[in-house]
Amino acid sequence: MAKEKKTFKAGLYAVVVGIVLAVVLGVMAVCAFVTRYTAYSPEKVAVSFVDTIVQTGDGYNAYKNTLVSQNKKLKYGDFIRRAYMVCFVNEKDANGKDVPQADFVGTGSEAEQKAIDEVYNTMYDYYVELLENVGWDDYETFFMSYFSKLREVRKQVYGDDFMNMEYMFGALEANVAAYGDSLTGTERKIASDNKTILREETVGKYQEMFGVEKEVEAENIVDGKKQTVTEKQLKYKLTTQFISSASLEPDEVKAYAEGFRNRIKATAESGEAKADVFGIKDVKEGKKENNAKSNMISAYEKLDCADDITDVKKVSLEIYAGEGDATKLVATQDVYVVALDGVWYVDNTNIDTSALYLAQ
Repeated sequence: MAKEKKTFKAGLYAVVVGIVLAVVLGVMAVCAFVTRYTAYSPEKVAVSFVDTIVQTGDGYNAYKNTLVSQNKKLKYGDFIRRAYMVCFVNEKDANGKDVPQADFVGTGSEAEQKAIDEVYNTMYDYYVELLENVGWDDYETFFMSYFSKLREVRKQVYGDDFMNMEYMFGALEANVAAYGDSLTGTERKIASDNKTILREETVGKYQEMFGVEKEVEAENIVDGKKQTVTEKQLKYKLTTQFISSASLEPDEVKAYAEGFRNRIKATAESGEAKADVFGIKDVKEGKKENNAKSNMISAYEKLDCADDITDVKKVSLEIYAGEGDATKLVATQDVYVVALDGVWYVDNTNIDTSALYLAQ
């Protein structure tokens, strides 16, 4: 019997948010390992960057392969904290007292779960809107717009003015993962009691676009207990393939570095003005120092690494869908990768990744 097709819904994702965040953390750990492993190969760095976007539409984590992440030894997450999140953090009031939160926060109650679901679902719709209208190539606008909207949505749902970085990361990374699920589809999730289905499988956009119906083994509940059954599912394969790379000559490398400096100049010099707009200051209270303004200025200034560029390569890639005789070309991408102290990064200031978001 043909099964009823179930399409992805963001709400289902939010219901099992605890499971999702655990998966996100696991993926982040794997990404960190892979990034370290590939960083010494320009071709692998380019493939990793492109494939991260191709497979799950994840421009956010793709930036771990770019010059934003090198930022003179400042980790990607810390750059996000110092350049963007600090603008919206509100944990202490002017008198140093804790900003009150909604009564249900931390209770694990149905009311808290409902609020989380509503915020995450609302932000998911906005996240997709940003992907379509802004895109991760303009990460400055993307981060600022997302966190500003999150503060607004939380206030509407929770009725409080509280905001911290943990909450911001939680919402954003849940939305990133949810968007990936909307492309790939999700597997059926069965509870540890082996009797309860926590989440039915969903059909993703990539399955609809590229999938071929195949018989596969899967777990399901039959006669009240978990069993392995054979069922028909849409299966697809996307492959990012290295085609060629070309090294720039020494004089071309020098010219490229100067071009990079010109592209990053306005952003690298924007930290102080931005700190002033948001009222971010360096504060010293007794032995404690909060160098929020200095940290923001430094985070932006360190984006300009033009003097450290020692080599540049242009890497050409092709993206294919399918296998065997059914394989077809769905996108191409040229990537400029630059070397700093022997480590390679994608130059995110010189790329248009819009063709890699295959479902848009």
